[in-house]
Amino acid sequence: IFLHICSFLDGSTLVHALSLVCERFYLILKDANSLWKARINHMWPDASWLLCPARPDKRSWMLSYVAIKQQTALWKQQESRKKRLFIKKMPADEIDAVLLMHVNGISHVVCTSKRDLLYKKLPSRKILSHKIKNFARIKFAHDTCIEEMTAIDNTIYSCGADNTVKSWELTNTGLLWKSTYNLQRSDRLDSILCCISSCPKSNLFATGSSCGTVYVFDSRSRNNPIKHYRPCPRVVINLAMNTQYIVSANEDKTVSVWDQRAGRVIKSTTIPGEALGTCMNMRRDWVFIGDRDAKLHILNLNNDFELVKSYSTEHTDMITGVRLTHECLITSSRDGTVRISSLTDPPQPIATLCSEMRYIFE
Repeated sequence: IFLHICSFLDGSTLVHALSLVCERFYLILKDANSLWKARINHMWPDASWLLCPARPDKRSWMLSYVAIKQQTALWKQQESRKKRLFIKKMPADEIDAVLLMHVNGISHVVCTSKRDLLYKKLPSRKILSHKIKNFARIKFAHDTCIEEMTAIDNTIYSCGADNTVKSWELTNTGLLWKSTYNLQRSDRLDSILCCISSCPKSNLFATGSSCGTVYVFDSRSRNNPIKHYRPCPRVVINLAMNTQYIVSANEDKTVSVWDQRAGRVIKSTTIPGEALGTCMNMRRDWVFIGDRDAKLHILNLNNDFELVKSYSTEHTDMITGVRLTHECLITSSRDGTVRISSLTDPPQPIATLCSEMRYIFE
């Protein structure tokens, strides 16, 4: 009878109000997975289970339902106000990579354009318009093109075709060079650094090269790589890492998992289809990989490191970026759209945001 009464109330009221009335109400609602599954299934009849629950415990379905409702309302609202989500006019240069940073409560956007770094302090949300211009610029930050960036706290790490990784401290007054990490001379002859990823919890970052080697650095030192390994004989296209594993998407269409503690590659899996993996993102034990055919592949690190699912998306061109949040999946594409989807099997569309630019890069 109690659960029947609950079926008439919204999820936020049940979780944040009714479940706090007494211990009995809390226990009933916490264990009523069928109630939350039914609500999610009512929203998306074709979704069978959660890919990444909000929390890996008994309350996961309840919290996931509330998160889904909140995200759906948020993105549907923003979908009708698209211009506020995109920089309509960027500098005349081609933008290759973008980072959104937060320092002392202030947001900054950092971009790369060939060999230059550009950065800008964002205005407050109340006065944020659809145009952001007058970027500050560090010219010739690298000797050759900057390939990618990552960040640990307020420090940005950029890798370039000049085979160096440079660190930059973002302050309220600007972007300051800190140090340069060089590869050993023998490692620099016939390769370039193509991608970079970081794990703030362990203060480590890793960069992949065109010769198939991945170099691991300790951000607390300014020395050469602390270790390196070679997951494939060809280009390392993208990297994702946590405290235990480094996952690489390689040009030979494989996804390799390297165990940092064991110091070896423990699994290499081939991506199905003909397309290369172009981007990926890791959350807990899940790795989401986007490819050139606008498909999404999911690797479960707890399931013998196997690719457990592959999905076709509504993108019409290569997926250029994928991000997992606690509540939703965000993908960008060269078709000029950003799609927000649910973390269900299969992912269900929540909102689509369109850019006035032709391409959207990660």
